[in-house]
Amino acid sequence: MVHLYTTREKYSRRQLDAMKKRFEPPVLVSCAGSREVEDRETVFVGIGISDLAGAIAKLVHTPNIILVAEAGYVGFASVSVLISPADNSAGVMAMCHQGLPDMFIDQQSGFIDVSYLGFAQMDIYGNVNVSYITGRHIKMNGSGGGGDIASSAGRIVFTAEFNPRQWVKKVDYMTEAGFLDGSPDARKKANLVGGGPSAVVTDRGIFRFDHKTHEIYLAEVFPWQDQEDIKDIKKSFPWNLKVAEELKIIEPPTDRELWALNLMDPLRQYIIAKIMDRPIGKILAEGVLNLEQYDRFLQIVERAIQEVLESVT
Repeated sequence: MVHLYTTREKYSRRQLDAMKKRFEPPVLVSCAGSREVEDRETVFVGIGISDLAGAIAKLVHTPNIILVAEAGYVGFASVSVLISPADNSAGVMAMCHQGLPDMFIDQQSGFIDVSYLGFAQMDIYGNVNVSYITGRHIKMNGSGGGGDIASSAGRIVFTAEFNPRQWVKKVDYMTEAGFLDGSPDARKKANLVGGGPSAVVTDRGIFRFDHKTHEIYLAEVFPWQDQEDIKDIKKSFPWNLKVAEELKIIEPPTDRELWALNLMDPLRQYIIAKIMDRPIGKILAEGVLNLEQYDRFLQIVERAIQEVLESVT
């Protein structure tokens, strides 16, 4: 894996404060997440942040990975961030396009080395809920194939912005299996062929899983995160979150990673954290939806793409 580490001592307090304000959470997650794959692996990506992480990996760190998408695109070049699992842009220069059932047959056959997934709730053993929240009666999109992926892929890298409400003692519904009850061989006994979660990449650090106990722990943080920030992170968990004895310091997003990120998402529809701060959000906030506004949006898209192309050439 292309893990990039640094030290706090490398930066002045002023530099650390500037970096903390500079990077939006999706940028940190996408760039750090891109370092979680090895070259020549077959990588399953979704949409949004998970797709951006895979794209940055291919463009910057691991050019020989084979990207696959749920709709059946295999070995695609990743020329634009996917807006749906069946986004036709994934077909550009793809090795092949098979059906969705074929994609999951490959998944269950053990052909996928690593997959990116998101989550809404997670417990201490990496079991995930993306179906519904009982207390607030919130229904979500559901598995969307995530159950099969979490069961069958060689390992899972979860990518998500950090939210204290994500961490629960027991998920309201287990959509995707992690290490189940954490006992030895729990996944094997449940006939799950995949290796389970390997990392949870957030904007407040990277969490990993203990090889013996299968409990999640804080393994890596960004250089601007101090002991007070780590204490605050621990307060977000309903159990005593363990922290690595030798906490690694993550290298902030590199210029090359940021170049790839802007190339993939020139309109910043996934990079800008708040939807109402995005170009489409600002247009929607005006409360007028007509052909003129649509044309205006297309002009914004065209300008953004042109700026990226100019920077590339």
